[in-house]
Amino acid sequence: MGMTIHREKDLYGSDDLGIKHALGGVNSDSDNDVETFNMYYFGDSESAQKQSLIRPTKKESSRIETDEDNLLEPEDYIPPLRSCIALCAAFIFTYSAFEAIQSLQSSLNAEGHLGEISLSIMYLCVLPGSFLAPVCARLVRHKGLLCLGFIGHVCYTCANFVPTWATLIPVSAAQGVLTGGLGMSQSVYVTAISTSYNHYKRFPKSRLYGTISFFNGIFFSCFKAAHISGNLLSSGILQSKAYNESILRDNKCGTKMCSNAEDTVEFDRPSRQIINILFGAFAACGIIGLAIIVFGLPSLKNITAPGGAKTGGCTSMMLNPKFILLAPSIMAQSIVLMATYTGYPKAFVSCAVGVQWVGFSMVSMGIVSTITSLVANYLVRYTGRILQFAVGMGIDIFTIVTMLLWQPDYTTSPMVLLILPALAGVAQGILQPQQQALIASVFPTEQHPSAFSAANGVKCLAFSIYLIVASTVCFYHGLILALGLYLPGLAGYAYTEIREKRQETK
Repeated sequence: MGMTIHREKDLYGSDDLGIKHALGGVNSDSDNDVETFNMYYFGDSESAQKQSLIRPTKKESSRIETDEDNLLEPEDYIPPLRSCIALCAAFIFTYSAFEAIQSLQSSLNAEGHLGEISLSIMYLCVLPGSFLAPVCARLVRHKGLLCLGFIGHVCYTCANFVPTWATLIPVSAAQGVLTGGLGMSQSVYVTAISTSYNHYKRFPKSRLYGTISFFNGIFFSCFKAAHISGNLLSSGILQSKAYNESILRDNKCGTKMCSNAEDTVEFDRPSRQIINILFGAFAACGIIGLAIIVFGLPSLKNITAPGGAKTGGCTSMMLNPKFILLAPSIMAQSIVLMATYTGYPKAFVSCAVGVQWVGFSMVSMGIVSTITSLVANYLVRYTGRILQFAVGMGIDIFTIVTMLLWQPDYTTSPMVLLILPALAGVAQGILQPQQQALIASVFPTEQHPSAFSAANGVKCLAFSIYLIVASTVCFYHGLILALGLYLPGLAGYAYTEIREKRQETK
């Protein structure tokens, strides 16, 4: 059959059994040969032995583990690394557009606070979308949910060509529901890719957690990169126009900007032609991302949520006393993040130096957040989790207080306006991964899917609450809300750490 066994180094540097298909004496176009190879490749040793392939020894057979529900379908099989690249590339293209649009909404669609209200409705609808996702996965499978989510992103981008209450609001609501399924299916795909790689390398089951962590690291690094690329794209296009900065002189900038203020913020808005070019580029990014999913990603046999999570698990987790202690700090961090994404670009950047600088301010946050996340995850083995939480929360609170006290004007240098987003990026780079690790530490493995889903739901709820407050009252009311949540949040986190230490000593 032209099949040989050889030893090769895996990506962790260990010497594990690998499978190599030597084509020397085999016609590579033979359907039978390819089918037979795929059977063995996916760990179906019984079928492979029937075809007189090399039979594994008893010791090697004990290392072959299969999980049919999480394996990629053989007829659609793409090697795990290539599948991961396809998934990451699709999210980079699609979320490059979305992250940039989100940062520009409060500035470009400021009339009637349409941009902020549309985002608040979107994030409110993510929660019911998360509850419906397991049921929808049984109907259209996880690849179908990804396709629907990416189609929703394209429609949301197109709605911004003509941003009215009749176009943007219903599309935002629909996109929120679809995003709930998108997040679940992305998690299932990363797990399936990790499991396939574990089978391919014939790793023991104990190595699966490390493999999942490795591929999650790849995915979320690429996801953060989308924040950088999208905002660079928007700034590059918006900077192509010469802006009249004299009209910025009378603006009163900062967190005291209110929805009912008599003095409105004035800045030279991009021309209709520039906006059409901008959203045309965003729509192209979304279409490319959708095409990668449709043609580059295989279907999955698994139609359940990761870890067998049930629809009601998220609700019961939100009522869990352990989760209730962590919820205020999660919400406070989320409000600061959304304030930096939406309120800061409008009240500080567009107001003081013009909308053309919004993208650059968000790029500084994306770059610092990505670097901080990598460095902090490495240093946590030396610093411990408590010190990192203290630093991250301290920077968050400092960012809030600075926003409340600072009032920039047209004389403020654009470079100075990059500092606060960079500080917020440091806090988020520390807190986001450590929050995930804390949840994984507090709750048993079988409750992880429900705990992570509940945390995501609480984040989206906090996003919506902030956006509603900022669009109906004042920017600073949202920041005061974050400070108010940090008080019980700090107490709940401290109690959680004390309880965890006591349990470790028992």
